Amino acid sequence: IKLVPSLPPVVNGPESIEQLQCALADPVAPSVVFAMQPSQPGVDRHLLLVRVKLLQLDCCVRRKCWSFTTCGMRWVAQDEIVILLEQQSDASTENSVMDELLPPEDIFYHLLSIYEEAMNKHHVIINLGHTVTPGTFLGSTEHGGFLFFRTTFQFVQQLPLPPPPYLVGVLLQRWEIPWAKVFPLRLLLRLGAEFRYYPCPLFSVRKRKSVFGEVGHTIVNLLAAMWKNNQRTTGRDGYA
Repeated sequence: IKLVPSLPPVVNGPESIEQLQCALADPVAPSVVFAMQPSQPGVDRHLLLVRVKLLQLDCCVRRKCWSFTTCGMRWVAQDEIVILLEQQSDASTENSVMDELLPPEDIFYHLLSIYEEAMNKHHVIINLGHTVTPGTFLGSTEHGGFLFFRTTFQFVQQLPLPPPPYLVGVLLQRWEIPWAKVFPLRLLLRLGAEFRYYPCPLFSVRKRKSVFGEVGHTIVNLLAAMWKNNQRTTGRDGYA
């Protein structure tokens, strides 16, 4: 059922926008499942699904986050993907704040693009791999893409995770993309220091300040160009 024009169809439970909002926020209700492709007889098991829930992460980080978990990436040889995006709050009037009630559509379609890249071009994301988001993404041109990694010492008991192997994606700013290409581990550790969460946070924050600035960007951009040229000359394929 396509309840919201900008979002993919819902395949379980809610039959109105109000029911959808309640199901997403209800801590005891199951995750809401969205279908990223039209259903086709005989091949439904190969569809990409995204399970979404609004989580209150009380332990350690104390943030409300949208949880996006894929189901079906494995059909195209891609590890399943988890993205935790902090819920956005906007000032609706001078004295009140309105919380985001529906998950942002951009995440769904970025996950679909990853699926299509793996299916059509055989470009898969691996540990410490990254993606780039062109133009405006999540309401800002400063968002540059995602860096993907495997969980290590982070607390994951509250999260609806897929069966392993899976990757967690953290949102990057545009200044951080060159670092993701050349020094992804250093970037992850720098994000961990910024948020005081070892070794790195699992959640993403929109419109945050970049952890690396323009001076470092110029140097790392040169290294990234050298790395890209090396990939071409050696014939190795990478997904950026």
